[in-house]
Amino acid sequence: MKTVKSQEPTDVQEFKGFSKETFEFFGELYKHNSVTWFRKHRKDYEEYLLNPARSFVISIGPFIKFINPVLDTEPKFNRTLVRLNRDMRFAKKPYKDFFLIRFGKSKWDSELFLYLDRNGMELGTFINNEKTDGRRRFGENISAHGSAFIDACKKYKIGSEFSAYELHSGTEPISEHFNPKRDYMKLKGVDYIIFGKEIDKSDPVASSKGLLAQAMKIYNRLYPLYIFSTSDNPLADLESYRSRIGLLKISSK
Repeated sequence: MKTVKSQEPTDVQEFKGFSKETFEFFGELYKHNSVTWFRKHRKDYEEYLLNPARSFVISIGPFIKFINPVLDTEPKFNRTLVRLNRDMRFAKKPYKDFFLIRFGKSKWDSELFLYLDRNGMELGTFINNEKTDGRRRFGENISAHGSAFIDACKKYKIGSEFSAYELHSGTEPISEHFNPKRDYMKLKGVDYIIFGKEIDKSDPVASSKGLLAQAMKIYNRLYPLYIFSTSDNPLADLESYRSRIGLLKISSK
């Protein structure tokens, strides 16, 4: 098992986690979702959410590129950062009461993500299994290579620590404690799938630089699911990932 240390670049602000003020901001936004309120608290938004979010992207960017050089790591809106603003043609409230950091190739592509709201955060992978021309479907790959999928989940410890659920107009659980052998066939017909691990806002790791190492561990473990959702030859790409990277032992020191 390879070992890598989580280190932040010296030329950017050190990532220290998301503070309690981050989650307090989301809590107040949830209660007072208006343009007037947001304008009064824009400084809080920038200091407690936007700045650490950008720092997180910059800090973990080299690791994301190490996993897959084509994934986007630019710390910008409409790239890795998703705006809080809603399109008011289709929404009653002007702002989302959550924030999304994503590492993919394009909008609605399968991706690795960090999601934040007033309760805490979730680290995981989003899988687009929608039947669309030009996209290799996750369901097709796991149907054709079920034993390899189960084996990859075992090797990369993708199991009960993660929940699997359907992302649609709401969230529908597929498995609160994912068991690959038991549950993988349930995934075939679901268009949008989340595999994630939640971190409560009270967890010390949420407000520490240790979150960076935690994210690296989770992304390293879940990346084989990304392979199954995007690859025309998942077995070859899994072997390439195993030989090039494998399951890393990531130290926060």
